[in-house]
Amino acid sequence: MARGLVVMAALACALVGRLAFTPSLSASFGGAADRGVAARQRTLTQRQADQSMLRPYGPVVTYAKALMDAAKEKGEDVSVTEDVLKVKDLFKVEDWLMKLLNIQNDPSLTEVAKGEEIIKTLSPLKSTVMPKFIVFLAKKRRLKGLKIIMLEYVQSMYFKESITPVKVTSAQRLSAEQLDKIKEKMLAKVGTTDVKLVPEVDPTLLGGIVLEWGYTDPINLYAPTHGLDLSLKNILNKKALQKGVVDAL
Repeated sequence: MARGLVVMAALACALVGRLAFTPSLSASFGGAADRGVAARQRTLTQRQADQSMLRPYGPVVTYAKALMDAAKEKGEDVSVTEDVLKVKDLFKVEDWLMKLLNIQNDPSLTEVAKGEEIIKTLSPLKSTVMPKFIVFLAKKRRLKGLKIIMLEYVQSMYFKESITPVKVTSAQRLSAEQLDKIKEKMLAKVGTTDVKLVPEVDPTLLGGIVLEWGYTDPINLYAPTHGLDLSLKNILNKKALQKGVVDAL
């Protein structure tokens, strides 16, 4: 009986060992998994509307620079930038993305016709350069690269113009005067030629503000390298922690 139990135990251990075995993974596996999660979080419409196969280097940089050069040549730097920001933001709007997808998948339209239809969905545009640029992309069969080219334009603009985006989170909406004072202080602090404030409201802060800047991705405001928490919530948390330490003595 005892011998039979020993044999069964050995078989069970062998079975568990097989089930628990995990093959070694390459160093890039984690990154691929992260990219897969990020891709699944995007909607189907968003994924289908951006199948350009372009990457943020090479042709993308070239097209973005061509748009910048055209804007400068026509003296429309400001209006083109406003159009770029408008197009970039529209890629976050599901209804507009659906219109874009329908245009891209319409077999009856030529590439140039698709470009013209896309321009209609963007109307009104403030510059004369942007519509011509979209038609130019259509002729190059690069319409599906519109999004990533707009992102590259904005990214280049931040670095070229030395603009620092600063997220300002407050418990209540700040007034224009308060934002101007914060911008003035941040200009002296970060040392760039301009500061772009991005105000947000978070009632859980109770009062005060939280500042974040030095983003590794200034477009999507991802991964700030600097921050300053001047919120009432943070102050109360520190007081509570200090009181807890004193009481424990």
